[in-house]
Amino acid sequence: MNPTFIFLAILGVLWIGGGSIWLLSNRNYRIAQIPQFLMDLMGFPVEYTQKLFGNSGVPYALLMPNMIIFGTFTFVPLILNFYTSLTAGEQINIMNRPYVGLENYASLFDCESIFRPKSCGNDGNRFWSGMYTTILFVVIQVPILVVVSLMTALVLNSNIKNRGFWRAVFFYPVMLSPVVIANIWIWVLHRKGGLNTVLRTSSDAITELSGVPGFDAVFTIILAILLIAVGERVLRNKKEPSFAWAFLFGALFLAVFIWARPASLISENPNVLNLLIGVVICVGFLWMVSRAHASTRYAVFGLSIVAAILLLTIQFDAVFDLGRYRPVNWLVTPNSGWPMFWLVFVYTWSHMGFFMLIILAGLQAIPTDLYEAAKMDATKPVRVFTKITLPLIMPTVTVVVILSLIRCFQIFDDAYLLTGGGPGSETKMVVQNIFETAFIGEDPNYGMASAGSVLMGIVIAMFTAVQLFVTRRQSEL
Repeated sequence: MNPTFIFLAILGVLWIGGGSIWLLSNRNYRIAQIPQFLMDLMGFPVEYTQKLFGNSGVPYALLMPNMIIFGTFTFVPLILNFYTSLTAGEQINIMNRPYVGLENYASLFDCESIFRPKSCGNDGNRFWSGMYTTILFVVIQVPILVVVSLMTALVLNSNIKNRGFWRAVFFYPVMLSPVVIANIWIWVLHRKGGLNTVLRTSSDAITELSGVPGFDAVFTIILAILLIAVGERVLRNKKEPSFAWAFLFGALFLAVFIWARPASLISENPNVLNLLIGVVICVGFLWMVSRAHASTRYAVFGLSIVAAILLLTIQFDAVFDLGRYRPVNWLVTPNSGWPMFWLVFVYTWSHMGFFMLIILAGLQAIPTDLYEAAKMDATKPVRVFTKITLPLIMPTVTVVVILSLIRCFQIFDDAYLLTGGGPGSETKMVVQNIFETAFIGEDPNYGMASAGSVLMGIVIAMFTAVQLFVTRRQSEL
């Protein structure tokens, strides 16, 4: 017979039989009070618990079953895992594993410096390499994930058409299985996938277009007209320059600056320096616009003149002569940075909806009176965001940052299914190293894997403690 059925039958007999006996022995019911008896029988567990433990003990008694299950499947495995980290051997039964104390931990820390994994032994090298790859992923991933989630929440909190539909669209990837997500993006990113097909087609079309006589002159004129038109839109409102149009103007100027490569006059490798100088100029210009600086008008005129001079030095028929496009193995090309880039991109795409929903809840909790007062004072949108929106959602953003840190440190299935930790070990995270140490290969090392998971658990516990401290401190303010 099914054990579940037996358990439910015993529980039903105890509830109905025991409850009936207890109620009938303590109360007198008449025939007309049968409905009341049935209602009392339904509430018998709570009433009996209240009598046994008192009013103050009822919440703890009701939580007891959940805590027993939670402890059985969480705390007991934690204790067993810690004990396993103090043992050795290939037996999975801890009773048959010899106790070795801290030898596994000593093996992980057997290094000249843990900041140089190659100076460690084999176990330490694999663990610390995975740890530093994970840290690199976290440092890149968390800011991108938080910023993208915040920007998406701000857009979806505004009064746009079909707002509910777009919220569902952005949240939908969260509900997909990591296996489904990995298969979708592998299909897009493999050598003969969708991305390479689109790029090959676009490359051929742009190359053919750039070979048309007069393309260089026509494109230069079009770009100059765009710069003039966008610059005029920036300055149309004499009191407050438009930040949105200023952002577009800055993007056009940055593109011209990169194509002209003026840094080649002072450097043999100008690409990075050229990009850095262009970004600094554009960020400074946007800062002036956001502050409504008195010199903003002169900055627009100055950048327009610089852009005009740079346009005269660019041969766009050479810039857009892309030649024959060669397909890229986006997920397996070593030392290119593409595998980590696409891992960050796919992780952001698949998890952003969850954090967007949290920030969206924080945005909707802001009183609308504050925005109405700012509108009456003709406050600029940038100032409304920095002075009203951002300070009021900062507690929510803090929680999102801590949660994203924890989840990014725990990354396993996304990286394992998408890149397999490759090429080489460029995207092999510490959790994958722990998994492979325990379950991959002819000689599984459960003790070493457990030791690594304990160290990983300590890192995550530190972030959890920070989250609890920050959340409690903000709730007291």
